[in-house]
Amino acid sequence: MNYLKDHPIVNRAVKLVDSFVSLLIFATILGLVLYIVRIVVEMFVYLPSSNINQTLYSVAIIIILVKAYRILVFYMNKHHVSIKYIVEIAIIAPAIELIFIPSGRDLGLNIVYALFSLGSLLIYVLYFTKLCDADHIDMKEEENIEREKIQ
Repeated sequence: MNYLKDHPIVNRAVKLVDSFVSLLIFATILGLVLYIVRIVVEMFVYLPSSNINQTLYSVAIIIILVKAYRILVFYMNKHHVSIKYIVEIAIIAPAIELIFIPSGRDLGLNIVYALFSLGSLLIYVLYFTKLCDADHIDMKEEENIEREKIQ
């Protein structure tokens, strides 16, 4: 399939699809920002009448959404997903579900969430430098591919 690599129609189609996907990612970023703003406004409007658990849960959800925003922006800039950000969300999201809504599920599912969150945390702590290095290596490979396209 190497003969298709330099074909002008294929190159145009790939650029068109890449532009469409970038537009979808941008729309997702805008939707995510609007959703974060909505949660913040609701949190402050209902702050006097809400309980502390709901307020803390809203703050925790905002943290997860900000991490998702960082992943989308990173992808938009580099066309690569950072493993470090993915592992951070894998740590935070199950922990938040365990802390704020443990009674809504059975004990087995809570144990699975806890093990998954702890396993992700262990990976993050033990392999943090390797995760960062892997991101840098992947980005350099992507830059080399982009340079080859230009030449």
